Amino acid sequence: MTVIETGENQKKLVLQTHYYKASYDEIKKVYLAFIEEENHNIVSVNDDYTEIYSEIPHMEVIAKIIMQDPKETSIDFYINSDFMVGSKGKAEKFIERVLAKIESQYEFKGVSLHK
Repeated sequence: MTVIETGENQKKLVLQTHYYKASYDEIKKVYLAFIEEENHNIVSVNDDYTEIYSEIPHMEVIAKIIMQDPKETSIDFYINSDFMVGSKGKAEKFIERVLAKIESQYEFKGVSLHK
């Protein structure tokens, strides 16, 4: 099993926390639409903890969406992936596709802005 986690202090760009000029609800809406398009099973949406848990065979994803202020929201991921081959690569590609989808609709502010 491979665990991939994004965060403020990651060295690899795709794994750093990404920030957008948007609200929690705006990012949540785009993310939920994206994972439905990807045929993920949405297990839970917890607005109290701002987490969305979804899964497909061989991959579990927890997305953490945090609104820093009304127009700055970040998204991080915790992914358990257990594909026979390429688990890390598939998890990173998933993250890249999510971020591209968000960036197609909301302004990207930067990475790791609050170290």
